[in-house]
Amino acid sequence: MSLTAADVTADVAEALFLQPAELDHQLDLRDQGMDSVRTMELVDRWRRAGVPGISFIALAEDRRLERWIEVVRELQPVAAEPPSLRTCIATVSLGGSLTDKLDAVAAAGFDGIELLDADLRDSSLSASEVAARCADLGLTIDAYQPFRRAEGVSAAEFTDVLARFRGELDVMAGLGTGSILVVSNTDDDADPDRDLSARQLSALADAAAERGMSVTYEALAWGTHVGRFADAWDVVRRAGHPALTVTVDTFHMISRGEDAGALDGVPMDKISLAQVADAPMLSMDLKQWSRNHRCLPGDGEFDLRTPLRALWAAGYRGPLSLEIFNPEIRAQPPHDVAARGARALDALLAELDGAVPGPDASGDPVRA
Repeated sequence: MSLTAADVTADVAEALFLQPAELDHQLDLRDQGMDSVRTMELVDRWRRAGVPGISFIALAEDRRLERWIEVVRELQPVAAEPPSLRTCIATVSLGGSLTDKLDAVAAAGFDGIELLDADLRDSSLSASEVAARCADLGLTIDAYQPFRRAEGVSAAEFTDVLARFRGELDVMAGLGTGSILVVSNTDDDADPDRDLSARQLSALADAAAERGMSVTYEALAWGTHVGRFADAWDVVRRAGHPALTVTVDTFHMISRGEDAGALDGVPMDKISLAQVADAPMLSMDLKQWSRNHRCLPGDGEFDLRTPLRALWAAGYRGPLSLEIFNPEIRAQPPHDVAARGARALDALLAELDGAVPGPDASGDPVRA
């Protein structure tokens, strides 16, 4: 589907509760009632309509309708082609300095990273220097993570949560990344009211949207009240915010006994990140299992193929990221681990019987 100038005009008019003829194509849309939340809703709508490169930042440069029509036209693919797979790895998966990690990730052929906040804090590099280094290596920063104790807190504390969150948005601006991963509350005093969690996540998404950014929410298996993917999706669904999505993590799903059926009915445009880790089947504390025993695909006993096949069959086209918490693996040379990780991920994807789009002539997965 190709969006025409009339389509773009109609969508903008609908967002502003106007008739298309009432819009001034040369006047700044902010003066006609457009705000950041409505802009993010249009970004979401146009991505789903086949404009994958559209973003808040692209629209914020010039907020006249005539320019938005040009932007949509420029970013639409000439022909609809199946998107290629993007592979990433979380920096927590590797040992060494952040510079060592970035070099190893690029050498292994990954497309991007999830950047752990502690890796940035411990680095001698500033956020802008990390962004420049990634650009030089051809890497994207697909997510900045994690942001903790974000929801299920009292109204008084949430004021402090917002202040902390805005500080992280400043860091993200320096990094040039637009997505922050928020994890479910794991503290004993977390409030079980999911509507409260939805409202608080919506407030964070509002703050992110004002900066042209978005929030992705992940259920930690040991979350006090949100410990399963289904729980996290329920909160995101209740929030209904265009700048709020949900993350799939194979460890958290499988360790809590969830299968691919947990993904049924979830719109794939509301899943923005899929994290992959294998593990041995153990009976132990979930947090300790996750933090110490994750391993590369094929080295454990988890069925990773079924949920991944379900994701792609349903239309998921976001990043696929290795997230391997394991101190023994982090003690190994990062170049070796990154290379093994890339091979393991390729081997896993090769077993998905054509479910993953973008194979080359040899049948191997193609990386964007």
